Amino acid sequence: MKLKKKLPTLFIAIAIGVATLSFYAFNADSNADEDYIAQPPWDNLKVLPKDISKDSLTYLMKSYSASLGVKCNFCHIKSEADPSKLDFASDGKFEKEVARGMIKMTDDINENYFKPHFPDPKPEQVYVVNCVLCHRGTTKPDKYLASMAEMYHAIKPTGADDKK
Repeated sequence: MKLKKKLPTLFIAIAIGVATLSFYAFNADSNADEDYIAQPPWDNLKVLPKDISKDSLTYLMKSYSASLGVKCNFCHIKSEADPSKLDFASDGKFEKEVARGMIKMTDDINENYFKPHFPDPKPEQVYVVNCVLCHRGTTKPDKYLASMAEMYHAIKPTGADDKK
């Protein structure tokens, strides 16, 4: 009988203890913001957003590398100060300027040809066309794309429309 009286008291004590601890568990630490270090502005971003996060920039660069089957040094030169590192801000390679043009092209295609067909509310950025669509893991997609003409002739045989 004594056990039946002590059991509810025990549960009430545990509930009060858990409630008390939960208040301390969610107490905001006033020093948390002091450790935050803002992302320094990126040097020489001409096409990508200037406020892009490091994670987003790293993800994009890795996707470009995989799409073209290259490493970072395909577009970026070695640092003069430390040749074991790359100078990501430098425009020392023509390939970097080509990549910028390709980014503009895919953004334009997505914005003007695919985004208008999305239902409202439209997303800020539509990624339907991207590098791998044409490059397929190579820097020279012309071999893959050259066979496209043969495929079109198989679908639409030569006819009156081809004389234009």
